[in-house]
Amino acid sequence: KLCLALGLHSVLRPTGHRQAMTTPANGRVVDINECLYKGAIGAIGAIPGTFCAHPFDVVKMRMQTTSTATPWSGGIRTAVGAIGRGADGAFKPVHFLNGLSPAIQQKMVTRAPMFLLSELSTQLVEATTTLSRTEACFVGSFGSGFVTGNVASLAEYCKVMRSQRVDTGGVFGVSATARAAISSGQGLSLARRMRSAGLRNGIFDSTFFGMQNVLSQHLGSGWSYAGSAAAAVTLDYSVDVVVKRMMVVPPQQAVDPLWKSMRRLLTGHKTIFHAIATVHAGLSAKAVEFSVSYFVTGTAGVHIATMLRACF
Repeated sequence: KLCLALGLHSVLRPTGHRQAMTTPANGRVVDINECLYKGAIGAIGAIPGTFCAHPFDVVKMRMQTTSTATPWSGGIRTAVGAIGRGADGAFKPVHFLNGLSPAIQQKMVTRAPMFLLSELSTQLVEATTTLSRTEACFVGSFGSGFVTGNVASLAEYCKVMRSQRVDTGGVFGVSATARAAISSGQGLSLARRMRSAGLRNGIFDSTFFGMQNVLSQHLGSGWSYAGSAAAAVTLDYSVDVVVKRMMVVPPQQAVDPLWKSMRRLLTGHKTIFHAIATVHAGLSAKAVEFSVSYFVTGTAGVHIATMLRACF
């Protein structure tokens, strides 16, 4: 208990007692406690944020992974009906919570490191270059997002397969999924899914943290988080569609590289407008999902982390 108390004191103590690591390049410092504080915000806000937003996530994934002849109309209504109906044809709201457990697992794996590593990377870029704080947020967060996206990709893979009721041949869980892919000779395809998820997260984190740094000067934490998340999902959405389509393929089967999958997604449509509508089907659901999730994170996470920081 004493060790835990001392650890919390080190992580959350007021800014006047922060630990700092001096970098030799220009004399600026990296504030370690500020990085840990940002990590605490992500960790605390991850669970309630994911719980509140998960039904929208399930609808979004259904729209991303199911093609339709008219993607510009009726997509949300069709997805909601398909998800809600069970094997007996009865509509059950509980089906919108399918995959909630691995979703929370994924966010717990990524959200705290996402916030912590973004702050650390941003400060390192600031300390070693002449970029401004906002510019450093965009640059540093791309690298940290790529790392955390790779780390959490297997948990995300399990969430997608479970929520979309993919026939995995009895394979459940992160370790079992990895073993199934490797034993069936599809380790390269598994690596492709992980790299693609990392690239998508890099785009998201760069946009989110850069925009949040700008919006926080004019809005409260909840609304700045929500607005930044909506902007980020709009920019990374086409890559996310390809990633999700890779992840509805069982681990025993091969997938193409990201660029081939993207090209296949964009070709074969009647018009360019049909292609754009198809690729961005589900964007509205995802924008709502992430706005809700990050509003809760920016409100509950910041509030609780700040209270703990003041106490310790």
